[in-house]
Amino acid sequence: MLFNKLEQLMVQLDGLVADPDKALTILQRADQVNAEVAAALEAIEQSRTRFQERLFARRQLQEAIGMDARMPHAARRMLAADQLAFYTELLRDMLLFFTGSERGRCVSFNLTVEELLFFIRLLLEEKVMDVETLKSVFLFLSRHARTTGSESLSYESLRKKYSGVGNNAKNKVEALLARLGARAAHHET
Repeated sequence: MLFNKLEQLMVQLDGLVADPDKALTILQRADQVNAEVAAALEAIEQSRTRFQERLFARRQLQEAIGMDARMPHAARRMLAADQLAFYTELLRDMLLFFTGSERGRCVSFNLTVEELLFFIRLLLEEKVMDVETLKSVFLFLSRHARTTGSESLSYESLRKKYSGVGNNAKNKVEALLARLGARAAHHET
């Protein structure tokens, strides 16, 4: 949620930067902008404090319980499950605070995972996208994308599926590209 508010403020300011005549209005809006930025910083500080307190309490619990290798296997499994649940909940709450969504800022694609990966492969091969490594693409998709049939995408799953795209996915992407090409050819400006 906070991220959206900051983005909206940036869009407003970008509009002022683009037009020198409108830029003068910042002088009249400075108090409002200061108030919005101060409110965002206060919200960040309050949430940071709450998140820090939760993490501190977890650290105290970890120290009290200990992570002794001699702990029985069943107890270690229970402790590990509890640890994962805590970190998952904490990170989900942090994402919810900053973005307004437990999954972060998601983009939904009307493609299957395989179709999306093949489409991205074509973009990379044609130098439409420029990335240092595929890792950055997979991390971005796992954090910010969902596809037809997949509400969440895992980094490992994306990495494994990238090279093994089937013919069905290739055919569907080819048909999509043909439709896009036809649309571009007939598009009026």
